[in-house]
Amino acid sequence: KLQNPPEDGVIDASWVKPSAMPASVKRFFDQQAAMAKASVTSLSDAAIDAQIRPTESYDTTPSFTPAVPSAQVTASSYAQTSSPPLPTYAENAPSQATPPINVAEHELQQWDQKMTTAQANSKKILLRGMSLRDPPGDSKEHPELLARAMVIMFSTLATRHLHLVNGISPVLASSAITLLTSTCIDRRLGQAALCGSLAGMSGMHLVPNLSMTALLGVATTASYEVLISINNLFSGIGGRIGASAFLATSVMAKYQGIRFVGRKMRRGLWSSAGLSSIASTMVIYHAIGAALTIFLRQSSDVDGAADPVRGSSVVGLIGSVCLKNPMAILALYGGTFVGMSLPSRLTNGNAPGKRRQGKPQSALSLVASFSAAGAMAGLVHAFTIHSGYFKGGWGGKVGLCAFAG
Repeated sequence: KLQNPPEDGVIDASWVKPSAMPASVKRFFDQQAAMAKASVTSLSDAAIDAQIRPTESYDTTPSFTPAVPSAQVTASSYAQTSSPPLPTYAENAPSQATPPINVAEHELQQWDQKMTTAQANSKKILLRGMSLRDPPGDSKEHPELLARAMVIMFSTLATRHLHLVNGISPVLASSAITLLTSTCIDRRLGQAALCGSLAGMSGMHLVPNLSMTALLGVATTASYEVLISINNLFSGIGGRIGASAFLATSVMAKYQGIRFVGRKMRRGLWSSAGLSSIASTMVIYHAIGAALTIFLRQSSDVDGAADPVRGSSVVGLIGSVCLKNPMAILALYGGTFVGMSLPSRLTNGNAPGKRRQGKPQSALSLVASFSAAGAMAGLVHAFTIHSGYFKGGWGGKVGLCAFAG
């Protein structure tokens, strides 16, 4: 108020009440009155101290000797001094005491409000630290064609050699090669490495020698180029890279005269006892793989860790090391491809460039949606096993089932 005097230029007792002023502030005004004569402007710590001291320490007695004897201060005299003019206080003015602001209590009130807001928000997001926004999707930038072709060829040959010659789990070989390529060479080449490694997971009847493996790498490169050239076809849907590898493997199988359908299993997918053990394993571990992958991507603060290819490779790598059942490892790896999907595409059906507003959902419902999609993928995979379709290690089949789910 001292910096903004009334419009009429007069400061009287009705403007500043003496009963509302603490004793320390009144003493401060007395000191300023003496300093104003020498045109010295000073800000005393007493004014600040008056705001942070406890209320009990204030001397609120209204009677005191006014610092300035004049009854009014005009605007012209206010402008002549560099320091603010001093008002005249009336001893018998009505008491309208305003309690001073306690800084510590004010900060505590603000903190309580923030905690109340945080508790309200935590009811909407059940899984702490997990974002509900779309994580980074597949990279739309791709290196040159020669680099992509070389990575696919290397991934196909290396994966085939590791699991058929060295006896390493095909899931471990595929996830390790994909993760190393994405982190050590170029993140944009992660998709190409994944596509080639999935094709390299084929069995010995499909890739009996290196020449057939190299030919499979060429077919996989062509299939992958078709996928990324048609405006990133099926962008945001997990399993599309595996479906490309499956297409290339099927072309190679047709070239070698290998039948797509083998012998059916005696026991069906469903019987009086319920789901078969194969179907149960596939459904459960597909759902777990999808939930773990989307949780890893959504809860990560680093864009590199939220990358779908890296997230899938990390979960597949951990599963191949921790689990002993080969079918459970394969099912977990298949679920990670479902987890590579974009939440907006999976839950709301938002195609690229055609976004629509969906219903708000919690983190728990998001994980449940991905788990359900993973369970569907596991059911499809179990159906192909019981029906005898694409048996014997068909490269890309696990990605195709995830795409179907």
